[in-house]
Amino acid sequence: MASITEFFTHLLAQSQTTFQHLGPLGLLLYAAGIAVLQMVFVPLSPFGVAAGAMFGFWGGVITITIGTNVGAAINFLLARYIARKSISRRLEGNERFRVIDAAVGREGWKIIALLRLCPLPFGLANYCYGLTAIRFWPYFFATFFAIIPANCFFVWLGASAQEFTGASGHAAHPGEKILLAVGLVAGFCALSYVTRLAKAAVDNVRPSAPSPLE
Repeated sequence: MASITEFFTHLLAQSQTTFQHLGPLGLLLYAAGIAVLQMVFVPLSPFGVAAGAMFGFWGGVITITIGTNVGAAINFLLARYIARKSISRRLEGNERFRVIDAAVGREGWKIIALLRLCPLPFGLANYCYGLTAIRFWPYFFATFFAIIPANCFFVWLGASAQEFTGASGHAAHPGEKILLAVGLVAGFCALSYVTRLAKAAVDNVRPSAPSPLE
């Protein structure tokens, strides 16, 4: 998986100018690529950083928001209506899925929102949620709002790196570099803290016994 991520990251570096010159179409093409990559379980955080570096903060946020939410919807609907049996067979011995299935059955959209703050593989989780009892729209809106902090953080990281290195054409003042470095450390600490809180909340709704898949 690491080699696949490295390949696509290198490809993005080579095509950065092309995406930028395409304007709004470049944003949509990049978002479509995000949606496809998560379907095959490629980690998305490097591509969130790359979106910030290529399109700036707001352009990157729009791009990664479209890509991740479209991908989440596609995986959910595929699992629920098309590939339910094959995905169920693949996950039937997965203890993590059994926990998710039982928790979602008890807490609905609230547990989806909390799970989005935990370090679960994004693409695989989307397929898992399609096999649970939650309805599509509560799932979709819980996903939309809950992934905003992580999306914004990774995009900000990429946009800030451009400013930090001067690659954006603006030579950063030493004071700006210090503020960016402090912000980076603070961002990592905040994200880690929120992740711990979410994991603790999810652990509180773990079932005492495995729940059935169907």
